[in-house]
Amino acid sequence: MTARGNADADMASEVSDALTDQLVGDGRFRVVERQQIAKVMKEQMLAQSGVMSDEVQIKVAQLVGARWIVLGTVGTKGRSYVISLRALDSTSAQVAFAETLKVGSDEQIEAGAKQLARRLGDKLLGPAPASASQAAASSEVLGDFDAAQVKDGAQAAARSLALRFPKLTGRILNALPNGTASCSFDSGEPFKGEFFEISGRDDVTEQEARKGWFLLSSWSRSGCSGRIKREAGGNIEDGDTLTSTPLKISIEAVQPGPGTQPELATLLASELRAALDGMPQFQLANDPQLTATGRVSGPRGRRSIDLQVIDKSGNVVQKVSVPASF
Repeated sequence: MTARGNADADMASEVSDALTDQLVGDGRFRVVERQQIAKVMKEQMLAQSGVMSDEVQIKVAQLVGARWIVLGTVGTKGRSYVISLRALDSTSAQVAFAETLKVGSDEQIEAGAKQLARRLGDKLLGPAPASASQAAASSEVLGDFDAAQVKDGAQAAARSLALRFPKLTGRILNALPNGTASCSFDSGEPFKGEFFEISGRDDVTEQEARKGWFLLSSWSRSGCSGRIKREAGGNIEDGDTLTSTPLKISIEAVQPGPGTQPELATLLASELRAALDGMPQFQLANDPQLTATGRVSGPRGRRSIDLQVIDKSGNVVQKVSVPASF
């Protein structure tokens, strides 16, 4: 395992250990220890640093008597962590498995690695026989809540937010030389501080092209206005199209309400970040246009997730309440 981006060597080691533990615990694999691999590589004078070719990796697997060799990386994407695994078959030199998994926080790296290890085992050897202990492990029941159901609840809340922030289109009504413009929207309610791409017919190519950007300053049902930034050579004209861009958003810590453990609120916030990061309407950012705050409360099986979304001026622009089964 190697680390990329803001991930470090300790995270790569954590993933490697979790993979080994899961594969050994599965009982269907014999895992060659890394120390043995390093010893063989030293004896054969194979590179132990840098990027090795697949041919060298396969040779290493053959030298230690392994049917497969598993390679991987752990890296970052926004505030999430991405674990990628690839397994090479030493007998055919073919890629036998390749999959990537994204987790919402570093606390979830171990669980994510074990989940990938289970998928790896199922791909190479077929589904493992179910057992009571495996079923309990896969559901990850923690305290009085089920982590899998928390993830489902977070995704439901994220989908509800996404429905409230649909992709919007509008048009420029009057572009002025001072860099401002009035506008109108076909439907929906944009918010102050929202960004839009300006596109229209290019005078030279006579094709649709991006001409610049628009920052909404004010909106009401009777009209709206904002500031424009032209692309180099862009000639913004009345009637040009406005298309909303992904919203920069951050999730503040979700607060635990009555009947809820702090650990549950922490996990829910992490899963919310991961769910929003996977939606085209949103982009997790440290300099957000919107900030979501929330609370999870209630007894097990009858909890609710309540979120509110605030703009840079502190105005609440949306509220979401989602029932949860965890």
